[in-house]
Amino acid sequence: MMTQNALRHADKCRFCWMCRHLCPVQLVTGKELNTPRAKGLLLSMNARGTAEFDPDMAAAMYECLLCDACTNDCATGYQPPLFIREARTEAVVNGAAPETVMKLIGSIEATGSIYGAPKPSFAQEGSEVLVYIGEAAACRAPAMARSLLALLAKAGVSARVLEDEPASGAMLADLEGYTEDVRRQAAACAGALNAAGLPTVVVLDSYDAEIIKQHYAEWGCGIGAEVVTATAFAARLLADGRLPAKPANGIKAACHDDDRLARSLYELEPVRALAKAAGYELCEMFNHGRLAKSCGTALALEYMPDITARVAAARWDDLARTGAKVLLTASPQAYLCLGQAVPEGCELVDLFEALL
Repeated sequence: MMTQNALRHADKCRFCWMCRHLCPVQLVTGKELNTPRAKGLLLSMNARGTAEFDPDMAAAMYECLLCDACTNDCATGYQPPLFIREARTEAVVNGAAPETVMKLIGSIEATGSIYGAPKPSFAQEGSEVLVYIGEAAACRAPAMARSLLALLAKAGVSARVLEDEPASGAMLADLEGYTEDVRRQAAACAGALNAAGLPTVVVLDSYDAEIIKQHYAEWGCGIGAEVVTATAFAARLLADGRLPAKPANGIKAACHDDDRLARSLYELEPVRALAKAAGYELCEMFNHGRLAKSCGTALALEYMPDITARVAAARWDDLARTGAKVLLTASPQAYLCLGQAVPEGCELVDLFEALL
């Protein structure tokens, strides 16, 4: 049963087309079904008993990246991801979720990871900060994780990584909404982070940072340490002179602002500080900052790879309009998605590696 608050948002969104041009999925599929309005209309009809919540309706709720571009642009304050998340809870509870989604949930239950195997360990001892690597980086973008750890070592930061790093709950929350299972994952993760007893937790993946910073406390499992994104922490090291800036390389490049970093955490400047310190001449894509178009997520890459690859290709089209050939990111999930569609003659750069 969806909450009245979620249904109120769905009811309002069903009348409005104003954010359809911002939906990255709708832009590549051309399907009205992929607009926030259509999803609101479907759920409103179901609530009124004029449409069944069947597998087709459930599938529509998963053809969404939860990128929050619609919410960011809404002049009246409505939030489509609010009712889309609750609809996903309904889909899972009622057995209507797509088979690909249920397979990922089964993998989490069996192994703790959507990838069907435990996270590789990056364990190391340290006394200054605790680094949280995250599932996407550990399993699919380990080079970025190693680059971050090497960069911290270069700056003289004594960094610890847990041997058995627990899931943050971010992946499961995007699959089935904010369920009790997600809260249990969050509590276990918070317990492990707090038990480390270090004053700062540096989080590599913005998806993990968002759930840790914005949801753990409201679920009663807050983190006692300062929680900071890896990009913000690296920018702090630059400002403190613990990392040297490289000379200008004369290469024109643009930064990709990932969804949770830009629209949930409102963090835009640190990644640009890193890019400039790596020597790049920055330009901006037309959609950047809080208006940046999504390039997809590591989770969506697993259950709807074709659509995600097309969304990523569209982001490269945005880069082409600037005349630049280099796209910069410090997000493991963005790196994975953008890497699916690198055009000939272009380069995708991991900013942590570039700073090394």
